[in-house]
Amino acid sequence: MNKKKPYRFLRILGRILLALLLIIVALVLFIRSPWGQDIIVNKVTKYVSDKTGTTVEIDRLFLTFSGNIYLEGLYLEDQDNDTLVYSRELEANLPISPIVFNNEVNLKSLQWSGLKAR
Repeated sequence: MNKKKPYRFLRILGRILLALLLIIVALVLFIRSPWGQDIIVNKVTKYVSDKTGTTVEIDRLFLTFSGNIYLEGLYLEDQDNDTLVYSRELEANLPISPIVFNNEVNLKSLQWSGLKAR
């Protein structure tokens, strides 16, 4: 009876680790899919629009494994319905770990084209 209990514990631990691994893989696949990224973009733009009372639009957002964020068609209005910021393309290298663990944003590089700001 004593021999089976350690093996039972290891089997339970193995199943828990496997379940965690599957959840992480599913989350990464969700974030990397166009469908998942559209959901994230819609949630973010709605949140910012509601907080500022203005129009915020993003045509396309793509998150990479290395932490780069590629953004196309960023449009922000001010409260007088004038264009505040329009950007054709924006690519930023943001490491994920400082955001998750320290609540800090560290920008390593930024490439911005087609920027119009007022």
